[in-house]
Amino acid sequence: MVDQSGIHDKTFSLSADERINALEKFRASFESLSDRQQAFDDLLRLCSDKDETVREKAINVLEAVFHLVPDKEKAWAELAGLVKSVSVPETIRWEIINCFPSIFPYVADMKPVWTDLVEITASEDSRVQEKAASYLETVFPELSEKEREEAWKDFLGLIGTENQAAWEAAVLSLVSSFAHVPDKRRAWDELLRLTGKESTYTREQTMEALILLFPSMPDKAKVWADFTALAGSRYENVREMSSDALILVYPYQENREKVWDDLIRLARKGDNYVRGSAADILARIFHQQPDGEKVREDIKSLTGERYDYIVQRALEVLGPDYPQLFEAQDPIEELYKLAREKAPYARWKAAGSSEKGQETSRKKSGSSLQKDE
Repeated sequence: MVDQSGIHDKTFSLSADERINALEKFRASFESLSDRQQAFDDLLRLCSDKDETVREKAINVLEAVFHLVPDKEKAWAELAGLVKSVSVPETIRWEIINCFPSIFPYVADMKPVWTDLVEITASEDSRVQEKAASYLETVFPELSEKEREEAWKDFLGLIGTENQAAWEAAVLSLVSSFAHVPDKRRAWDELLRLTGKESTYTREQTMEALILLFPSMPDKAKVWADFTALAGSRYENVREMSSDALILVYPYQENREKVWDDLIRLARKGDNYVRGSAADILARIFHQQPDGEKVREDIKSLTGERYDYIVQRALEVLGPDYPQLFEAQDPIEELYKLAREKAPYARWKAAGSSEKGQETSRKKSGSSLQKDE
């Protein structure tokens, strides 16, 4: 027969060694204890012990025996309460939140868990905030379909968080959770609307989230349409980031003729940055278009500056290997002919240039945020 009363008394001992001894006995005999709820309460109290070794031991024991606690929902609420409490030292909150993943599987109702985690993402402790955000992707799939619809709105609320690390964790959770969203189109549109917010920071963070999320969006034609529409946004950072992202969205498009026409339109009517980005993409993909005559006419219909830019970018991609291009009377016609003859190689070269161009464009986009409208 386990002397639970004696173990309980030791948890109040002034000796850290005796408190540790009590914890070891709890671990060894928890299943045989007559009052597991009282034992859990003792463990929870020792999780906030002033002695670091006692705290670590208590958290480890609690983690190991949680599946034996009679009222797991109540136990979870008390643990989450410690992490949310501003009166609990940051070190203790950090130690407790790290044991959450091993506890999740034993909590039947995950809705309160989700709610608690979202509340913890508002913590003043940036480490705890980030950790809570990273756990959202684990809990989201366990929610009911209706609960997931509401939980998606919580994700959107985290987009504007000023803690960069917490934002990154939240967005990664958002991207991972998107597969479990019942209505993906509506979820995408709700995120898309945030690009119209007054906050420059929120708009930028939203664009980053959209760029990370779009490969998981089933309707890639809609993604292209949305990004080309954003290239006409009233906000400079949205225009620049969306036009930079088009080269990433392009490979997913089946209707290449429409894509080409959209890029030609942007090259004609966008602002300087958007026109330059569109022209940059046109220079990389012109050889993939089936109608060579239309390609030549479209490019020649652009203003002289954009025409020259497309020729220049195409020459940068293929010119070093084919010096005869520099002597051609009609560079676009010669480039198109060459690209059709050497299509696999041309595409490989263009792809390599695309990666470098995207890096440069991203740097330009970052520097322009200071000049946002």
